Amino acid sequence: MTELGKILREAREAKGLSIDDVQELTKIQKRYLEAIEEGNYEILPGQFYVRAFIRQYAETVNVDVSNFLVEKPTVEDAEEGSIQVEEVKHEEIPTRSSKLKEPLGVNVKSSRVMDYLPKILIAILIIGICILIYVMFPTKDNDNNSANTNQSNANSEIEKPDNNALDENKDDQATNDDTTDDVTQDDENQTEEETTQKITVDSAEGKNTTVSLTGTDVFKLEVIGATGDVYLGIKNKAGSSLFAGMINKSKNQTFDFTDEEEVTLNIGATQSVELRINDEVFEFPVSPSESVHQYITIKNLKMNQ
Repeated sequence: MTELGKILREAREAKGLSIDDVQELTKIQKRYLEAIEEGNYEILPGQFYVRAFIRQYAETVNVDVSNFLVEKPTVEDAEEGSIQVEEVKHEEIPTRSSKLKEPLGVNVKSSRVMDYLPKILIAILIIGICILIYVMFPTKDNDNNSANTNQSNANSEIEKPDNNALDENKDDQATNDDTTDDVTQDDENQTEEETTQKITVDSAEGKNTTVSLTGTDVFKLEVIGATGDVYLGIKNKAGSSLFAGMINKSKNQTFDFTDEEEVTLNIGATQSVELRINDEVFEFPVSPSESVHQYITIKNLKMNQ
């Protein structure tokens, strides 16, 4: 085993990952991953794939292998540089006649703008004069409308008695509405207390644990990388993969499994992760100190089933 292979294997085992887990994350065949750890690079497809596979493996387990991969310029790079030099040499040099023709087009456009400029200025001046006359000399109809509006406002003012029966009835109605709202709110709170969710442990043996979620029609799972990076794989009852990846330290991932009858969690390092089901912290039936790598199956037994 080479020094590079030893570093990669130790980093993988420290994260609680198997060769199969790394294969699922990187999509690199298992035999190539094992060849990299053993330093047996001859079975890999070629030199390019050796470097690419090592970089992808190292990024998955968070290892810097730049010191082991020192690239040298190839003959193809040198040929590409010579081709670029030849392209620069053959680049066309603009002739003197083309340089002289460019300013002519600019002068023609400028002359056309100057022809229309006096007409534009005269039109703007006329519009400004019309606006000024309209503002300084308002029409007589506007004055009459203002006077009629003021008169109607004065006639509409009617004294209102300080206390009347209508106001008292409105106050009583408002008090009754507040009382009804309080009773309705109490009923809603009582209903919420009666429908509290419950998580029941069906079985817990070794790495495998099965629990049932009841008392709720909602199933939301939040996974938090509490103290370190952790691998997480999730499959439904049919065996289809719903998620496979790393949950980094101090990061969280939320999933909505309301429509799933059952999900199974493949947790690589239970001591570094925190699970919450509908905002309720999930306590591992099997202590992480006894089994670091665990499979947790959660059955979603909805209230209306």
